[in-house]
This record gives sequence, structure tokens and C-alpha cells, in this order.
Amino acid sequence: MRQTTFIGKTLSALAFATCMIAPGIAQAADYPTRPVRLVVAYPPGGTTDTQARILAQKLSERWKQQVVVENKPGGNTVIATLQVANSAPDGYTLLMTAMPFALNPLVMDSLPYDTKKDLAPVTLLTSVPSVFITHPGMNVKTVGEFIKKYKGSADEPIPFGSAGTLTFTHLGGELFASQSGIKFQHIPYKGSSPAHQDLVAGRIKAMFDNGALELIKSGRVVALGVTSDKRLPWLPDVPTIAEQGFPGFQAAAWFGIFTKGGTPKEVIAKISEDITWAIRSPEVVEKLTSAGVFPGGGTPEEFQAFLDSEVKRWGPIIKEQNIKIQ
Repeated sequence: MRQTTFIGKTLSALAFATCMIAPGIAQAADYPTRPVRLVVAYPPGGTTDTQARILAQKLSERWKQQVVVENKPGGNTVIATLQVANSAPDGYTLLMTAMPFALNPLVMDSLPYDTKKDLAPVTLLTSVPSVFITHPGMNVKTVGEFIKKYKGSADEPIPFGSAGTLTFTHLGGELFASQSGIKFQHIPYKGSSPAHQDLVAGRIKAMFDNGALELIKSGRVVALGVTSDKRLPWLPDVPTIAEQGFPGFQAAAWFGIFTKGGTPKEVIAKISEDITWAIRSPEVVEKLTSAGVFPGGGTPEEFQAFLDSEVKRWGPIIKEQNIKIQ
């Protein structure tokens, strides 16, 4: 009798577990059955927006459902993130964001959402190595020449620009300053374009950027080194910073996809698989690499590990430089 009761309870527990698991599996199998929102944390027309629209078109073809891009810039990615944090946990609202998303908790006293609980990582979308560029008037052509000429010799810090606080164009410069001993004065801009204008005009002297290829080719700025571990195919004559005396110096801007926390894991896994397929398809790879962008992809678990490594990597730099956003 006791054995019968035990078996009955076991079967009931298994049945309950199956019922709990089944909805997620069913949702994933049918997903999506209606249009999907892709909320982008940056304005229309830039590199991020272009990537988002390439992805949206490819996913729309695969899913037979429209993926609608919605640009929600501002607040150092907080505005877009809040939109997704307040959405339903069903996978129909996705967030495309970048490095500041992961680092905001380190520089802001409070956020209107819990990064860990309210958002769930889906996949790393792309990465974009940067180039250390200077104004031609600096009269240097390599990282070594730059350090030899300006380390300890300048009465005032060298003004370097960025596309905004906490972007890679900012933190890449801080990382280089920390490792080289160069004194930089950070001047943040609202995007790369106005920073490019001031660099060409000589109002700032240096910048770490990933969208200055035409400026480099035209000679309006000088490329000293790239932040990738290998030389870039589109700038084969520009050495890496690592090979110029800074072994291990490797960093890049990145963009990733998130969704609402609490979304069934099976649904997140399906979205991740489909985005990985899209971003690694030959035509998308060609479009991205021609623009200096490397496709990503991978599982949610791999993306979470990457996010953890980014926080661990940049946390000390942020603390050392006392970077804060009000």
C-alpha cells in the first residue's frame, strides 16, 4: 500500500513537472506568432541602427513575421532598456544595446530596473574593434612615437574625444592611458560624428574609434594602432597595439540582444539560435565585415559569461578613473 502511494505521488510530481515545462516548449515551437519589437538603444542612421535593420530583415524572412525596429536613444541606454524591462516575458520585445548596458550599474547610483532580474541575455550580436587615431599635427605615426613624444612631456593632459561616457571609445582610451602612463583629458561627445569633426579641426588630439575609415584613408587623421588581436583586413598596414609593446591589449565595442527577464528559456534559446543563424549567414557576414563589423552569435550562457568578463575587465578602470554618471 505504501509503495502504491509512493508511486502515485511520484507520477503526480512528474506530471506536474511536465505541465510546467510543456508551455515553454510549446511557446518556443510556435514562436513567433505575431510581430516582434526590436528596441534599439541608439538613434536612427548610425552603425548600430544599420546592424539592427539588417538583423530585422533577416529574421522577418525566417520567422514570416515582421520584426519592427524602434529606436529609443538616451539615458546611456537606460531609456531603451526600461522599455524592455517593463514588457511582457514572452520574447516579443527584444533589446539591442551595447557596452554601457553592462557597466551602468557600476557608474550610476540607481537604475529604474534590475539588470540581472529584469533582463535576460540572448546572444552577442557583433563586435567592432577600434583604431587609435590622432590629428596629423601630433606628428607621430606609431604608438611608440606617441608615447616617446608625449609621455611626461606635456604640461597638460592630451584631450581625447569619445562618442560618449562609458562607450568603448571612452574606455579604450582610459585603458590605454592606464597601461601607457599617458595623461588624457576625456571629452565626451554625443556620438562619433561631432568628435570626428573636432579631431580633424585639431580641437581634440586623439580618439579610439571604429568608424573613421574614410578619415584615415583621406589622411585627415593618422591611425597609430588597432585594438584587435590581429591586423584588420581593411587596414593591413596598421599594426595592433599589442604588437607595439602592449601584449594582451585587445578590446572591442560590442552589441548584444536581450529580452525581458522571466521569458521561458526555451523561447530565449530559439531566439538565440535564429539570431545566430541570421548573423552568420553569408550575405549578412559580407555586409557586416565590409563595414568593419565582426558577426557574433552563440548561446545565452556564452553571452552571460562574456558579460561577466566585461564587468570584471572594465570595473577596475572605472574605479581607477572614478567614472560616474549622474
